[in-house]
Amino acid sequence: MSKGKKTTPKAKPAPASVEKKPKHSEKTSGSPSWLPTAILVLTAFVLYFSTLRYDYVLDDQIVYTENQFVQKGIAGIGKILSTESMTGYFGSQKDLVAGARYRPLSLVSFALEKSFFGQSARMSHFLNVLLYALLGFLLYRLLKRIFPPDAQQPWYLSLAFLASFLYLLHPIHTEAVTNVKGRDEILAALGAFGALYASWRAVQEGKMAWNLGAALLFFLGLLAKENTLTFLAVIPLTLWLFGKKEFRSIGINLGILLAVALAYIALRVSVVGYLLNTELSEVSVMNDPFLGLNGGQKFATIFLTLGWYLKLLVFPHPLTHDYYPYHVPVVGWGDWRALLGLGLHVAMIGVAIWAWKRKPIWTYVVLFYLCTMSITSNLPFTVGAFMNERFAFIPSLAFCLGLAWMLNKWVQNASTRTLAWGLLGVFALGFTLKTWARNPDWATEQSLNDAAYRISSNSARANLFQGVAKFNAQFGAVPDAPGKLKVIAEVMPLIDKSIAIVPSYKAALDFKAGLAGERYKLNNDLKQFLTSVEIVGINAPDGKNLNAFLNYLSANNPIFLDFCYKVGYEELFKKKKDAKNAAVILGYAAKVAPGDARIRAAVGEVQQK
Repeated sequence: MSKGKKTTPKAKPAPASVEKKPKHSEKTSGSPSWLPTAILVLTAFVLYFSTLRYDYVLDDQIVYTENQFVQKGIAGIGKILSTESMTGYFGSQKDLVAGARYRPLSLVSFALEKSFFGQSARMSHFLNVLLYALLGFLLYRLLKRIFPPDAQQPWYLSLAFLASFLYLLHPIHTEAVTNVKGRDEILAALGAFGALYASWRAVQEGKMAWNLGAALLFFLGLLAKENTLTFLAVIPLTLWLFGKKEFRSIGINLGILLAVALAYIALRVSVVGYLLNTELSEVSVMNDPFLGLNGGQKFATIFLTLGWYLKLLVFPHPLTHDYYPYHVPVVGWGDWRALLGLGLHVAMIGVAIWAWKRKPIWTYVVLFYLCTMSITSNLPFTVGAFMNERFAFIPSLAFCLGLAWMLNKWVQNASTRTLAWGLLGVFALGFTLKTWARNPDWATEQSLNDAAYRISSNSARANLFQGVAKFNAQFGAVPDAPGKLKVIAEVMPLIDKSIAIVPSYKAALDFKAGLAGERYKLNNDLKQFLTSVEIVGINAPDGKNLNAFLNYLSANNPIFLDFCYKVGYEELFKKKKDAKNAAVILGYAAKVAPGDARIRAAVGEVQQK
């Protein structure tokens, strides 16, 4: 008590339990509540409006145009929900990729679209863009709650707006938005971020209804794509770092989401028959690119691709949909790119640990990226491809959030304000121009093949697809034999390069046999045909085109008999110990020359096995 002074009683603060908190408001620095969201929605349409003129391409035939369940419309939804996602295309479950695919939500959306609008590429692309715009809107609403805007700052410099705006602009998203099949990525992101939004409100407001909403949205995200599972780590991380640190509320939310995840896994196993099956029906480097590599090569190549992702986030050029063998090179730990990728990720983990108490935003950026990228990184299990740009669709938010945070801070400081505005301009303009430049590659099958061949010139798949597209476009349009032979002469080097890159590539080998057969029908040069298909007989003896033409060409000719003996007996039987296919090849010779002693002896020896 102060001496000789009259004290004035202080007002008692209201108890914490009844203290009123300001309600969340959509307004930022006096801006209309609709303006930021309207700009974000408009941004998505300005970026991708041109795609409404594009066709169905790439895997759209598997999930839509040639999927028998989708083509039935609403009547096919039951089958879509109860079968593996490629069954509607192949007619049965093929087990071509590790873990198979159970992603029915996008297929259900295609079936509904087919019933209500018919098969319209324009409508399919419009819905993709609309969903992408909705994702931008949701991100802004979500980030405004996690990172409340500063009332002293213009709304367009708020962390929520900047991050959402940069995210929508990022060119690494072009595959997911412009390819109709990419709808599974957008729907998964809507489900995952929607679950995070509902979980945030559940914990902050203590309302169970929001937990139930989170459960529903999380389940829908899982039905779109399995990578939604990573939000089992992202959601509690977000709530702990930036929300109320209430173990009970966060625990209840996580428990509900875990129960949903287990229910989804049980559903998936009941439909597909297993959780992670590594026994594929057909194993090759085209569906397991690490096949035949030792541990050092495998993990060095993985970290090369992980470093590649980081580079594309900062500088998204060049872009391609084809990262098949060997556009991504196989490397060892002596390659600086693998060491750089590993070093960058170790450094990121170090930043996350260092920033935990000091600047939690950086911990969040790093852990969000690592968590969401983990499931497609090839580290826990092989996903069937070296990498894909669509795998970074959700993880890329981490980069956009980190960049937005820096710009938000730097623009407030007079010494860094010019730099901040300059960087924002460079990224915004650069991302926009790159997205516009990349979009037309997805317009048609031919434009996509041209783009892949231009960028991924060392991909076996890109060379094969370019050759097939060129043949299909030109061969039938040429009326005379010389013109057709010229087309074959132009296409064959592309197929040969594909086979040189991956000698066991069955699709390329089979197409080479078909090309050689068409050439023989035009010039009757048997020696040229057999010389061309020798590599096919050795590496893909069960090929459809090879056997069709060998059966068609069977003749008691020394050149033909020599071919069957060399390929069937010397290569397949003696070197590869493949008695089954050796018998088939030798059988063509035995049919036309049953008295040939050499062929008879070879057939007899093979039959004894």
